[in-house]
Amino acid sequence: MPANSTAQPALEDTVQAAGSAASAKLDATLDELKSQADRAGRAAQDAYDSLRARAQPYVEDAGDRWAVAERYLVDRVQKQPLTTTFAALGVGVLVGLVLAGGRSR
Repeated sequence: MPANSTAQPALEDTVQAAGSAASAKLDATLDELKSQADRAGRAAQDAYDSLRARAQPYVEDAGDRWAVAERYLVDRVQKQPLTTTFAALGVGVLVGLVLAGGRSR
């Protein structure tokens, strides 16, 4: 029994030391992963901000063009309501035929 009683505490100390070392290594790894995730998040935010700044003129231009097209359409409808109605009906029929053409009976 005396050999067993001296080996047991040494074994427990070794297991505890190994557990502490593994825990410290895990903490260091988690800290590094958190640091990398923070850097990636900042890089993604910077890329988003840059893209948004570069796209802003295009968005404004598209909005202006949409407003011009809307004014043109409203003007055409007011000047020629019957022609516009028949043109819209024709486009609707064509779109319906195209959509229905894909179905099998």
